[in-house]
Amino acid sequence: MERPVEVRDVYRLSDVEGGISPQSINFKTVTMESDKYLCVRDQSGDQNSIVIVEIANKSASRHKMAAESAIMNPVSKVLALKAGTTLQIFNLDMRTKMKSYNMPDAVVYWRWISNQVIALVTATSVYHWSMEGSSDPVKVFDRLPELAETQILNYRTDSSLSWLILIGVAKQPDGTLKGVMQLTLLEKNTSKILDGHAACFMDATMPSGEKACLMCVASNSAQGGRLLIMEVPVGAKQETTFERKIQGVSFSSPNDFPVAVQASAKHGLIYLVTRTGYLYLFDVFTATLIYSDMVTQEPIFVTSPEEKTNGLLGVSTSGKLMSIHVNENTIVRYIHQNLGNYELAVGIAARADLGGADELFTEKFTALLQQMNIQEAVQLVAKAPRGLLRTRETINKLQAIPQLPGQQPALSVYFKYLLEKGSLNAFEAVELARIVLQKPGGAPYIKKLMEESKLEESEDLGDILQQHDSDLALKIYFKAAAHLKVINVLLQRGEFAKVVQYCGRVNYSPDWSVLLANLINVNPDAAVQFATHLHDQMPDGPPLNPNSVIDMFVSRHLIKQVTAYLLEILKGNKEEDAALQTRLLETNLQFSPPQVADQILAQCGFSHYDALKIANLCEKAQLYQRALENYANAGKQNPDAQIIPHIRRVIINTHAIAPEWLVDFFGGLSAQDSLDCLKELLNHNARQNFKVCVQVATKYSDELGASELIELFLGFKAYEALYYYLGSIVNYSNDPEVHFRYIEAATMVGQYSEVERVTRESTVYEPERTKNFLKEKKLADLWPLVNVCDQHDYLDELVKYLYDTQNLKYVDMYVQKKNPLKTPYVVGALLDCDANEDYIKTLIMSVGNMCPIEPLVDEVEKRNRIRLIQNWLEARQSEGNQEAALHNALGKIYIDSNQNVERFLQQNQFYDPKVLGKYCENRDPNMAYVAYEKGQCDYELVELTSKNCMFKQQSRYLVKRQDAELWAHVLKEDDDTRRQLVDQVVQTALPETNDPEELSTTVKAFMEANLPHELTELLEKIVLHGNSEFKQNRYLQNLLLLTAITQYERSSKAEDANEGALLSQRGRVMEYIQRLNGYDSTDIATLAVGAELYEEAFTVYKKFDCNVQAIKVLLEMLNAVDRATEFAERVNENDVWSVLGNAQLKLSMITEAVGCFLKAADASNFQEVIDAAENTECYADLVKYLNMARNDGGKKEAAVDTELVYAYAKTDRLADLEEFITGPNVAQIQYTADRCFNENLFEAAKILYTNVGNFARLAITLVRLQQFYAAVDAAQKANSIKTWKEVMEACVDAEEFRLAQMAALQIVVQPDELEDVVKFYETKGYFDELMSLMKAGLGLDRAHMGMFTELGVLYAKYKPSKLMEHIKLFHRRINVHKLIRFCEKLHHWAEARFLYTHNDEYDSAAKLMMEHPIEAWDHEVYKETIVKCSSLELCYQSIHFYIETQPTHLTDLLGTIQNRVDHERVVHEVKKENQLPLAKQYLENVQEANLRQVNEAVNSLYIEEEDYESLRLSIDQFDNFDQIGLAEQLRKHELLEFRRVSSALYKRNKRWQQSVELSKADKIYKDALQTVAESEDHDLAEELMRFFVDNEQYECFSACLYVCYDLIRPDVALELGWRHNKFDMIMPYMIQVFKEYGEKINSLEKKVEERAQQQGAQQQAGVDPTMMGGGYGGYGGMGAPLQLQY
Repeated sequence: MERPVEVRDVYRLSDVEGGISPQSINFKTVTMESDKYLCVRDQSGDQNSIVIVEIANKSASRHKMAAESAIMNPVSKVLALKAGTTLQIFNLDMRTKMKSYNMPDAVVYWRWISNQVIALVTATSVYHWSMEGSSDPVKVFDRLPELAETQILNYRTDSSLSWLILIGVAKQPDGTLKGVMQLTLLEKNTSKILDGHAACFMDATMPSGEKACLMCVASNSAQGGRLLIMEVPVGAKQETTFERKIQGVSFSSPNDFPVAVQASAKHGLIYLVTRTGYLYLFDVFTATLIYSDMVTQEPIFVTSPEEKTNGLLGVSTSGKLMSIHVNENTIVRYIHQNLGNYELAVGIAARADLGGADELFTEKFTALLQQMNIQEAVQLVAKAPRGLLRTRETINKLQAIPQLPGQQPALSVYFKYLLEKGSLNAFEAVELARIVLQKPGGAPYIKKLMEESKLEESEDLGDILQQHDSDLALKIYFKAAAHLKVINVLLQRGEFAKVVQYCGRVNYSPDWSVLLANLINVNPDAAVQFATHLHDQMPDGPPLNPNSVIDMFVSRHLIKQVTAYLLEILKGNKEEDAALQTRLLETNLQFSPPQVADQILAQCGFSHYDALKIANLCEKAQLYQRALENYANAGKQNPDAQIIPHIRRVIINTHAIAPEWLVDFFGGLSAQDSLDCLKELLNHNARQNFKVCVQVATKYSDELGASELIELFLGFKAYEALYYYLGSIVNYSNDPEVHFRYIEAATMVGQYSEVERVTRESTVYEPERTKNFLKEKKLADLWPLVNVCDQHDYLDELVKYLYDTQNLKYVDMYVQKKNPLKTPYVVGALLDCDANEDYIKTLIMSVGNMCPIEPLVDEVEKRNRIRLIQNWLEARQSEGNQEAALHNALGKIYIDSNQNVERFLQQNQFYDPKVLGKYCENRDPNMAYVAYEKGQCDYELVELTSKNCMFKQQSRYLVKRQDAELWAHVLKEDDDTRRQLVDQVVQTALPETNDPEELSTTVKAFMEANLPHELTELLEKIVLHGNSEFKQNRYLQNLLLLTAITQYERSSKAEDANEGALLSQRGRVMEYIQRLNGYDSTDIATLAVGAELYEEAFTVYKKFDCNVQAIKVLLEMLNAVDRATEFAERVNENDVWSVLGNAQLKLSMITEAVGCFLKAADASNFQEVIDAAENTECYADLVKYLNMARNDGGKKEAAVDTELVYAYAKTDRLADLEEFITGPNVAQIQYTADRCFNENLFEAAKILYTNVGNFARLAITLVRLQQFYAAVDAAQKANSIKTWKEVMEACVDAEEFRLAQMAALQIVVQPDELEDVVKFYETKGYFDELMSLMKAGLGLDRAHMGMFTELGVLYAKYKPSKLMEHIKLFHRRINVHKLIRFCEKLHHWAEARFLYTHNDEYDSAAKLMMEHPIEAWDHEVYKETIVKCSSLELCYQSIHFYIETQPTHLTDLLGTIQNRVDHERVVHEVKKENQLPLAKQYLENVQEANLRQVNEAVNSLYIEEEDYESLRLSIDQFDNFDQIGLAEQLRKHELLEFRRVSSALYKRNKRWQQSVELSKADKIYKDALQTVAESEDHDLAEELMRFFVDNEQYECFSACLYVCYDLIRPDVALELGWRHNKFDMIMPYMIQVFKEYGEKINSLEKKVEERAQQQGAQQQAGVDPTMMGGGYGGYGGMGAPLQLQY
């Protein structure tokens, strides 16, 4: 018998990332305010953090906070922190602080008592602090003296915060803990002391239905344990009705006591948990002990209610979070069977709605009915769990009870009580409605009950109410999902849109075609809306093919409606709607006025229809513009189609086409097609189409090509058209041909002003061609020619032309008014023409300052006539003109005439020195020097002075100029004049200067020019022998030393270096170092080191007392360790010793280096010392050094302590090691332990791991030491999966299987680790041990799906005989898919089928049975499976499978899947197998669906069986088949009845002639007569009548006269009667004919007379009867968009 309580592990705090210290798992550091969050204050070393565990998703987050306590809000991510007297509340989601407060007294206990309020307990008082607003904590009561010496364990309140209970314990002299409680009533501010250890409040619903607040108190004392349950008054209920219960509790020991009491309101139970892990379960209303047992061996110190299970959560001292709750599947049965308490079992089952007591309720109900105790029986029905007794059987029993006098019927009592307590289920509601609706006012009463949700909706209930209240019935149908009923009601109301909305909402698919067809017959306009809704608003797409909808409308001649429908569904212009767009336009072009189609084309924007087809229809409808538009679109749709002939045929109808549109239309044609169309227009009617052609040419000039258009117009000699066309594009065209042709056309039509304008403004015409054209035309106005020559630099030719033609006035006008800037070129041309100089001077002077100077000077200077413009130049100078060209020209004139040249060069500020300097070079070099110097023309001056040996002037200019680039230019190594220049600089220029900057620039120039010898000579002269101003210059001293060192360095690196010269240079450097005192010692020493002058560098450092640098030179440059040691002992400086120690350290002189460091007391390089000592394994010296570093060096570094620990380990000084780590230190013990472990120093590692409490690594270390039992013990303390795995593997390798199983059981409960364990065991070949391990694991509380699955896999691999038993027992706890894969892989087909079916994978199960029928197939199982398959394709595959393997069961299978399959496809599949007779029964069953293929299959079977009666019945009832085809098949059948069927089919399909011929052939004249009468065909009737008389069938002839009376002409009947002498037979017919003719004549005479009278009256009234009616009244104008009027 399973126990009534479930205990399962929820989470382990050891699983938190980063781990939680075991010392942090206790009452003070762990809080759990609800089943949502668990909060731990973790302290590891000096680091404090808060770990928050979200219990639901088993995730943890760590927050670094230095708080003493933390509690999470019960429902939200709000964290309260306490540090000393400071309280703070934080919102973790928003990362903000909500509130903060400093308590005056220390808080000894606190917790959340609601979602908004925190209770704070101090040594003297209790406060409540709300997190809302800014309020401070409010004191609610003071602690009584009895609680002064107690430790507060809990604080509980009722839901209204009226009753408060503070719980504490006090240690007694005998060591026991006494529980003390202070119960406070907040309203009256009264308190009372109670004995107890744990308590809670519970809002309970009493068996009578009354609400009450119960207080439960548990305690254990010397008198024994007890549980107190009593009611406390709250709110309006001040009188208690619950009888107080006191129940004794037998605790496991006197020292045990309750730590938690939690109540379950749903079950009415109390959970009592003790310190030693015992659970006691009580019924709250009777205080009956239901169950007690130890649930955990570890003490539970904090608990919280668990809402999900109505149990509790508890945390044990090992960090395990466990759930303790009632097992709802077993508790009722447990109470009844184990306790024998019937009332308690029934009570719990009723209040918690649990199973397990069904038989008890049924038996009691039957007994109450037998006792006629109706009221209690009804109450029992209402109280029974899960509606156990609320069945139709119960109603039938109550109806069968006779009504006693003075009492209500039992069924009325039943309904009344259930309605008071709740609502009625479906069949109860129907039964009530049947009774109530028989009475007046019944429908409103039912409606009232429905509004109060007292009745469950059902289709039957709606059917009953339909006749009484259709609105209410509709609501019920809707809620009951009676879809067809809802649709019928909506259709009856005309709410068609709601039909679509409803079907979409409930995902129901009716036969839409039937619904729409019916609606079209009733309301065509509404049918349009309905069809549109079906197309647009169905989530899975349109249920009806739009073509089918169109056919429905068109067949009824509803063109307006079909247009409206198509316009609605074709919105959006989608490519997939091309066929529908075509049909819309085609329908309207054929059946509607042309304006309708035109409006649709204009407004709807369709572009995917068949344009060619629509274009033809538009052309026929004389919609020429639309025809052109669509022909063009057709060409785009099919580029290979020959469209242009159609366009040329239509385009000539310009009278019916808007010109603007036609112009735009040309934009869609190709260039060649456009030109052809233009030609067509000009050829057809040039006058009418002239403007259109010009507009087209203008607009599409770029596309058609100007040259082609010009050729087109010229071909028709349309110069004026060419002028207008080119005039529209000439301003925007860059085509020379266009501009020339325009000039030509303008000239031809006399538009000379345009010629002048274009030649003046255009820049793209061909100048040569245009110039020649204008010269040939000899225009009276020469300005166009002037414009061309001016723009295109034909001035020479123009001037010559004007000069030769005596038109010099145009020359004057040109330079004076049009383009004075071209005066220089005109002057040049006139000079070339030998024009008079006076005329030229006059012309120049007339232009004045508008003439550009430089070009004019160039023109006259080229011709050596510069003096011609001297007067004009001087006039410009007098105007103040500062142009360089002007002054250059005057300077040249003055130089050539030798007029005050030097004064002009020195005083004039506007000439270009380079120009005049160059001009003077060959005339007077001194004047050239003056010009170059004035203009600072550096390179020209250098070239001049060098060429003329003027080095003195050059050196002075260079020193004064101070230009580094210029110095670099003149001091180039390949310059032959450099030596001469240097001499002049040294001898002349520098002695003359006193400017330091000039000196500095010169020195730098020498340095840059790489002239060390000259520079040294220069500097020695200045620094050692020069004036005092330059002697003490620091820069010059540095420069002198730099130069000397650099010179030495270069000499030493030269391949032909002279040893003596090097010694001399080195001696000079040492001399400079010793003689000079003002240089920069550091820089010079650095340079000396770079030049390998180490002794000189050492001398500099020693001279300036730089001892550290000095010893570095000895050590690093000279490698003189001995000299360095002597130097260190002489100076005796700590820094020097440190440098020496580092050098010795690098030389691996560890002992000497440590000695130096000890003398210097230098521990700064401890890491290097550590590394070097480790490399040489000098751990003894390292211990000395590290002790110095810790003691004298003051190094409290983790690295120092860590290495010291490691050195102790390496030197095997384990005692010193243990002593050191137990004292104060900052060593990284964990790191060192890992290091020792990795280096196999296991004893040292064991000491270190023990010190830090790293049981995981300790366990592994013990494994390496072969101490397996100790390793398992350490692994238990570590509780780490990785540790357990290593211990397990080691134990397996050592064949310690019992210990290995202990370790493995801790691993396999982790789903992620299970696979590794299995793989390890399998790799080792221990299969039996592995299966034993897995079986042992199934009994664990934490056993998971993976364990059951893996055991199944192992059975499949190694013990198949146990596989089926295993999966039958545990298939709900197995990973089915994984086990299926192994079953299929290992060919366990029956087991795989079992798993598929029990995992609801019916498709896979069916496939498996078909693929492996011998092992897996079972007919009954297959039938149950196939109806549950989601894939219909499997049903069809099943048909083939059964035909091939189980044909006798095929009919049964088809009956099973009948409601799921497509019957037509079933026919197709069976036909493929040629086994149609096997499915006959199925086909007859489904023939009611009237499907074509089904009907044809059934009919074929009947024909094959020659069952004509069944065949006739089939074709009469089910008409959906190829009737003509069947008729053709049967017309030659050997049996008469089948041929009669053929005749009937012909008649049904109005094949009258064939039907009659077949009947005549079989002499079934009655059928022939009936067929002719139905046909209403005169010719056919007369033909039959002639057949009868020709074959002497006179009786049939007579019968034909009567049967086909209306179809026979009297003259034919009379003729046949006369010819065959059968007047007697035709006489009755003739009499009747004459009678009818007489009546018709009389009627006509009467109508003619009445009409004559009516016309006479109209004429007298002046009304013309011919004007009445007529026109297209049915069609109106085109209104708003898409509103087509018919």
